[in-house]
Amino acid sequence: MKRTNLITLLTCILIAVVAVVAIRYPRTVPYEQCSEVYKRYSSVEGVRATYVKDYRLNDTLTVAVTLLEATDSAGWEYLVKKFNISQEMIEETAIDVWTRKTRRKYPEIVYNSKDSNCQDQDGLEVVTMSMKKQTICILHTRNEQEWDAVFDNRIESNLK
Repeated sequence: MKRTNLITLLTCILIAVVAVVAIRYPRTVPYEQCSEVYKRYSSVEGVRATYVKDYRLNDTLTVAVTLLEATDSAGWEYLVKKFNISQEMIEETAIDVWTRKTRRKYPEIVYNSKDSNCQDQDGLEVVTMSMKKQTICILHTRNEQEWDAVFDNRIESNLK
């Protein structure tokens, strides 16, 4: 009888431990479902890449986000060069966060409305760059409505 109680107790403890681990364990997105940008920067030394699949922007909109964080000065220099961040942007102390349009899959390339390949809004994403935090956040949009909502949200958060 005591042996049955011990097995029942151990089973209950095991179930509780598994439940706690399942609740607290960070959920990860499989590598093949991550953005192309994440895949390009995930192995770069000095840069920490994070991919969030369904970042809630407001009550009705979620978007995928790739966050690139410099872990050292060499990583930041690498990101500055890759994303064409000007020295003026870095030195402008009144503005910490800059937001701009970029091309889908290639956020390093600055959007140029005069470029004949850049006519459709569906090919655009929003990139937010923080000079103080040395981070670059790429918000992956799927259509013009998402792009408008994300861009408005980023500009509004910059003004706060």
